Amino acid sequence: MNKAFKIVYSAIFFAVCAAPLAMLPFVKSNAEIEKKELAEMPSYIKDGSLNTDFSVQFEEWFNDRIPLRSEILSAANFVKGQILGTSSSNVISGRDGWLFYDNEKLDYMDTNAMSDARIRQAAITLSLIEEQVKAKGGRFTFVPMPNKASVYGEYMPFCYRQADENNLSRLCKELDRLGVNYTNMKKVMTDNKKLGVYHKRDSHWNYLGALIGYNAIMESLGAPHKSYSNCEYTVTKTWRGDLDKLLYPAGGFLDNQYYLDIEYDPFTFVTPAGVKDPPAQLELFMSDKEEGDDRFTIRSKGGPKDSKLYMARDSFGRALLPLMMDNYAQSTFERTDCPEISTLADGTDVVYEIVERNLKNLVSTAPYMYAPKRTDITSQFVAEDGSMSVSFSNEGYGCRIFGVFSDNADLGDGRVYVTLTGQNGSFTYEAFPIYDTKLLEGEDHNGFSMLIDPSEGLSGEYKLTVTCNNIDYNGDTVNIVKK
Repeated sequence: MNKAFKIVYSAIFFAVCAAPLAMLPFVKSNAEIEKKELAEMPSYIKDGSLNTDFSVQFEEWFNDRIPLRSEILSAANFVKGQILGTSSSNVISGRDGWLFYDNEKLDYMDTNAMSDARIRQAAITLSLIEEQVKAKGGRFTFVPMPNKASVYGEYMPFCYRQADENNLSRLCKELDRLGVNYTNMKKVMTDNKKLGVYHKRDSHWNYLGALIGYNAIMESLGAPHKSYSNCEYTVTKTWRGDLDKLLYPAGGFLDNQYYLDIEYDPFTFVTPAGVKDPPAQLELFMSDKEEGDDRFTIRSKGGPKDSKLYMARDSFGRALLPLMMDNYAQSTFERTDCPEISTLADGTDVVYEIVERNLKNLVSTAPYMYAPKRTDITSQFVAEDGSMSVSFSNEGYGCRIFGVFSDNADLGDGRVYVTLTGQNGSFTYEAFPIYDTKLLEGEDHNGFSMLIDPSEGLSGEYKLTVTCNNIDYNGDTVNIVKK
């Protein structure tokens, strides 16, 4: 009997192990579940020789296509989260059914702290954007959205201890010092947290939280707006949260959603062109499908004549779309952390929203904005040769000049000025104090990046001098091609 039991047990064990492989030809692709391009079947021979990475590549190929993958992941994560109370699939299982993104713990405990120099650079970048927007007659507000853990930290597991300060709090202090306008969304959400402004099983706010946040944004702008103060709403358990989907791709637990009873003014899409059903298209952009929502423009009859909005946003901005567009004649929404400022029409209001966990992106890529002119820039010292390197490229937008300082350079207050001297005179601009990671290799270095407006009429060769902290850095000659 004992031998027979062992045989049956072994047969069942090997059958279970072989089942996924046997079912492989009969199941549909996991491409929709994975939301990525699936790995290709590797070849034994690569570039005329034996493929030494075949086993690793085959494992990636098989893992992307394993039958019942979503069901297996869901079952495993249910055991980990609901029974063992441990985190899985980049999700932290908190208390009372609350879920958090795993990377939120970095801001929560301040283990990803930006240096004081990076905080200054981020604040200066925002101040330059605000200066440009105001110069064009528009209003500006920066909207740093707090992570869910920053608002509902009491539901984080006991093993995580919240820090007294983090990147968000330090950046807000620096913005206050520089006088940059921003919406203190951490305070707004915390003050209203008892209303339940974030989802339990999603990383974002719900529609009620978005309504409260919308009013705070418009008040920060100082723009006249509809408050929807008498708005009624219904609460239904119909929302499938993004964190829940990560844990249970085969189907998990639904969350409450606050559906607002608001009748928005008629609107149409300027881009994408040819939209026959604007409400359906807007609903698609508000979903988590992320199809074609990189940049689009809406024209509404709800806003004052000729009023314009440009909103740089991330996924938190989805819930704001109908509220914001209902207050402007024309609204452009761009999903980016590299806002496009120079092409804005005069009088455009600008809202720059970014979630707390992505604040480092503020100093990773310079916005598309022409550098402002400066005068009376003085210096006291000249840096040694080789303490800075400069590159340039002539683009459709204009001439991009960017560079990097040596790692031991003292940048003082972080302001960077670039002077171009040529046969037509000398011209000084303030650059973004950003080491542009899209243009330069590596990261976390001290650098600068600026864009010269083609309408300035500069062309030909110019000697370049960079001034920072009263120190002149002599650069090479740049050749500006007139567009």
